[in-house]
Amino acid sequence: MDPLLLPRLQQLQESLRHSDRRLLVLVEGSADWTLSTVQGCLQGLQARTPLWYSTRAPESAWRLSPDKINHELGREADHGVFDVYSGLQADALAAISGNIRGGGMLWMLCPPLHQWHELEDGLRDRIAVQPWGVAAVKTDYARRLAWIFQQQLKHQPPPGNPKVARITEDEGFFLPELPAATVPQRSPDDWGCVTQCQRQAVEAVLHVLSGHRKRPLVIEADRGRGKSAAMGIAVQRLLQQGRRIVVTAPRPESAETILRFARLSEPPADHHNEEPRNEAPRSTGSLEFVAPDRLLSARPAADLLLVDEAAAIAPDMLKAMLRHYARAVFATTVNGYEGTGRGFAVRFQRFLDAQYPGWVKMSLQQPVRWQGGDWLEQSLNRALLLQPAALPTTPDNATAAPAFSEFRFQCDEASEACLNQMFELLMTAHYRTRPSDLRTMLDGSNVRLFTLTQADRVLAVAMVAAEGELSGELAQAIVQGRRRPHGQVLPQTLAVHLGQEAALGQTHWRVVRIAVQPDLQQQGLGSTLLQHLVRTALAQQVDCIGSLFSGSPAVLAFWQRNGCLPLRVGYTREATTGDHSLLVLQGLSEPGRRVQQAALDCFNADFPLLLQGSHRLLPADLVVGLMADAPASGIRYHERDQIGLQRYLANWTPLENVAPSLWRLLWGRYAANGRSPALDITGRRLLVMKVLQNHTWQDCIDALGLSGIKAARSCLRQAVEQWTQVSCSPTDTTTPANSTSPANSIDNTAEGE
Repeated sequence: MDPLLLPRLQQLQESLRHSDRRLLVLVEGSADWTLSTVQGCLQGLQARTPLWYSTRAPESAWRLSPDKINHELGREADHGVFDVYSGLQADALAAISGNIRGGGMLWMLCPPLHQWHELEDGLRDRIAVQPWGVAAVKTDYARRLAWIFQQQLKHQPPPGNPKVARITEDEGFFLPELPAATVPQRSPDDWGCVTQCQRQAVEAVLHVLSGHRKRPLVIEADRGRGKSAAMGIAVQRLLQQGRRIVVTAPRPESAETILRFARLSEPPADHHNEEPRNEAPRSTGSLEFVAPDRLLSARPAADLLLVDEAAAIAPDMLKAMLRHYARAVFATTVNGYEGTGRGFAVRFQRFLDAQYPGWVKMSLQQPVRWQGGDWLEQSLNRALLLQPAALPTTPDNATAAPAFSEFRFQCDEASEACLNQMFELLMTAHYRTRPSDLRTMLDGSNVRLFTLTQADRVLAVAMVAAEGELSGELAQAIVQGRRRPHGQVLPQTLAVHLGQEAALGQTHWRVVRIAVQPDLQQQGLGSTLLQHLVRTALAQQVDCIGSLFSGSPAVLAFWQRNGCLPLRVGYTREATTGDHSLLVLQGLSEPGRRVQQAALDCFNADFPLLLQGSHRLLPADLVVGLMADAPASGIRYHERDQIGLQRYLANWTPLENVAPSLWRLLWGRYAANGRSPALDITGRRLLVMKVLQNHTWQDCIDALGLSGIKAARSCLRQAVEQWTQVSCSPTDTTTPANSTSPANSIDNTAEGE
């Protein structure tokens, strides 16, 4: 080690502490040299318990586990170590940076920047998709990161004083000069709040309980602004008043900060060994963590519901929470690794404007762990695309015709600007985007990116995964249930769940995500881009195109309008969405169409039975959408069924006497007319729930908000009467033929359109 390095680092550390800023330190060289250098520097700086992300960390070190990246949320360290040689894991890099308090450093052990394109870390095996293998995995992600860091080293002001430190094996070290400024030390106030913004957030949470009902509070903040701590401080005061508080979050560790601050008057200085607990002791009130899916099924009583990291929970689940809990607080990280809050802002807050006009929004701007304008935060926000991209509302050349293109990253400003827009769109459209998704986009061996652009503006983007081409022993192992290679969703689902083994050897395009500029939705751009994908796939002799997504009627309708048929509904609900997964497919080649038709026949035969089993809790509106393309095959009805229906409508006999007849009649004719506007919405849902899914009367009453069983029976009889008027005619056939919905350009989905 250079003898001048340690004294300079000690001066730099002192300056960082006085300014309450943090710094990224690139340690470039061989794997062994970088490790020994960082260990020597940490020892010389007398670093207390640094947090490591490395397979080479000292045995007694505090480690960030690769499979528990979120486990250290809310804990703090003076130094963090990120070992690129152990894997370029973007989620871990974002997570560990948030654990470093003001005055600290993040040490990145890495090869020389000009060699990053040769980086072969262990994560390549996870990104690789069979049969293409590791050799097909690109290195664009590492090339881009190295280019970004080189730009920061060259161009950041003041001239000659970049905001990134660099220690190299061959070229010496380069450390920035910090201004001789001292920031007053911040200390908690009488409530335990560090900043004025945090105090205001605590007061706002308390006001949700003391103010009017049905006026939810939304707290937005970047990481390190103390939003979770603010909720915990508020909970502590509410527990002393005997209040019942329920906390939910995508995973238990996401709520650990709230629970910890609720238990303590102020957080401990060092608490990285402390385990999270689900309940708060020593209080007159009660505090409980409940997972989102269980919250909606059990509906525990609560005076206040707190939802942390709401952006990582499906909007439909958040809406359901609001319907049941009159006093609720939703907090989300705008730029973070827990799922971006930008999509949350676009979709959920639009819903609040329409349904809860008295809702309140707070944005926490001032950091509590470091000073504003933090150098480390600025460096990683750009490197990991955590900072919202500036999306132009109108292109420079508004008359230019929209153009389709396939994106391939280059290390230049134009390519970087396009990538920023694409990633921003995908984050806005989806509630579970993480920093690691960027690496999948750029390096995935089977991933392709397609855009619809006008001038320099990205109007819409689609992320496509090429799948299939599986044969031989691997295909046989998949059929026998011995192998489940990742990244092969469509062919494996078709083969394993729908019996279409031929799909394994075919070529498929799976649309992973499709997104449109928020201000241009409802104009057909999503359909336009999807139709371009179909044409491109046809030209490249792809057998099938399809998608797998969290089921909702609107998104299903988008795919149906574009010629894709639903072929499978997942058996279980996703914990953070509350929805079942849906697979849709369109056969493009003759072999692809044969697979699609055979799978459709399988789905049609099974779906009526599954509706009274594993699919019994499917939303009625989704069932109607699925029936539009999946009339039950082989179900016949007879003259006695028609007679029973007439007696039921005349109120001569109760539903129970004609339920089987009504079930057969609905399956025979409902599919073709189920979405007719002549059918009352409540009645249509009641038909599905009571007749097709065999729910109890009480279940139907609770779900549809009916006044009682008499009203429910009357509503159902009226629905059957309405249905017969629009459905039954002398020209009806006993079993409608399967039909497909032609593609058009009327779009109504948030993610696709």
